[in-house]
Amino acid sequence: MYLSYRDYERERRYDADVVVVGTGAGGAAAGAELAARGLDVLFIEEGSHTPTSSFNPYSSESVPRLYRDTGASAIVGRPLIPFVEGRCVGGSTVVNGGMIYRAPERVLAEWERHGLTGLGPKALEPIYESVEEVVSAAYQPELSVGEDNRLMTEGARRKGWRYTMNQRNQEACVGANNCVLGCPTGAKQSTLVSYMPRALAAGARCLTEVRVESLLVEKGRCVGVRGRAVDPVTRRADRVIEVRAQAVVLACGAIQTPFLLQGQRATRGAKSLGKNLTVHPNAKVIAVYPFDVEAWKGVSQNSQIKEFEEEGLVFAENFVPPAVLAAHVPVLGNALWQLMRHYNRMIVSGVLMEDSTTGTVGRRLGVPFARYEVTDADHRRMLRGVELLGELHFEMGATEVWLPLDGTPAVRSVDELRAVTRSHSDRAALELFTVHLMGTARMGVDPATSVVDESGQLWDVPGCYVADASLFPSAIGVNPQLTIMALAVHVARRLELPRAA
Repeated sequence: MYLSYRDYERERRYDADVVVVGTGAGGAAAGAELAARGLDVLFIEEGSHTPTSSFNPYSSESVPRLYRDTGASAIVGRPLIPFVEGRCVGGSTVVNGGMIYRAPERVLAEWERHGLTGLGPKALEPIYESVEEVVSAAYQPELSVGEDNRLMTEGARRKGWRYTMNQRNQEACVGANNCVLGCPTGAKQSTLVSYMPRALAAGARCLTEVRVESLLVEKGRCVGVRGRAVDPVTRRADRVIEVRAQAVVLACGAIQTPFLLQGQRATRGAKSLGKNLTVHPNAKVIAVYPFDVEAWKGVSQNSQIKEFEEEGLVFAENFVPPAVLAAHVPVLGNALWQLMRHYNRMIVSGVLMEDSTTGTVGRRLGVPFARYEVTDADHRRMLRGVELLGELHFEMGATEVWLPLDGTPAVRSVDELRAVTRSHSDRAALELFTVHLMGTARMGVDPATSVVDESGQLWDVPGCYVADASLFPSAIGVNPQLTIMALAVHVARRLELPRAA
């Protein structure tokens, strides 16, 4: 059962065994697992319930409905890094590309060596398998693969580079390439159509259009949350909602979870809260070809080039709707019009770089404030990735390549490309982007260096758990969706309610 703003005219106080804040990759997976245990689960989601039938390709309508702050958030630093968060039932799983990658075994082994035995490769194996089954992890049908994917993999073959086909959470995907605005066929198995229906079938309820603002803490234990219902039209938060529960699970994401916790008196002793932010930076490389590619036909990101994975670099294609692309190219006016006339001849690709440093999330003027500084070494590493990816496009016949470097025009040859990337020195002019935010309430075995224990429970506030990307002890270097779900299930299985007196 989904409730929305208008329902709170009648009732504003609720009770449950467990309240789960957030319905994205972490919240929905944890809540479904808890509901399957027979517990009374109540979800709270700040966004609205937007069914599959409502998804369409119109950015001006879809972005305000599905994204927090219309996708206009940014991490402060050199350079500034824009990021997006989903705000709807299903969270960012509704608007992501649907990649399904397990964390590398080397990363899980490192977590295990640091005392997190439940996060080792063998311990997580059965959890990964169960999550993959729920979200229908599978390779794409050949008919859904577009020409941009084929050009990228052929380019990798010509250069002798290793690449992999992606598993995605999908059932009978036809390659509509509307992933970032919601899957209009329901093929993408976001939590909206996978974990949430399971949870509701097991008796869970969901309050939508409610923003949680504080924890209820009594005698040192978390016993619920308080927030305000948000009018989906005016965005006014004018109805106080209270939920009391035996346990609280926070799954608001690596920005909103620490932001919420930092506003609570009970968590002021958590010195690591908001630290350890990793962002998996992404730099776009746009290639224009002398022939029609029609990259809008076919699935987004069917493959990834992994040849330089040991250097922390992965390449992929990721085409987007025209309005989204036009908003993220470095020209305006007539120059923008002339470039967008070649939309059918474009491939949008990107370099994903594994973090070598971390940032922070704090509170300023009542809103989250994230900071992350790209190091000089990472600047050089990203430029190397951009150069290699640009060379691949020229190998495949591209006539020009647009680089993620502010003030740099398109290059039209490998020589021009190398001249630019090998002389670039201004980190602030590097155009980055991310949708992979992690690590700000990390799990660990020492309260001095972590925020939650191995069960996901806050060291300082019994009864309050975290089940989202905030948990990650370190960067994982791959798309995090599957691992978020796996760690959320891990937390749900270890969550314990207080014994009755």
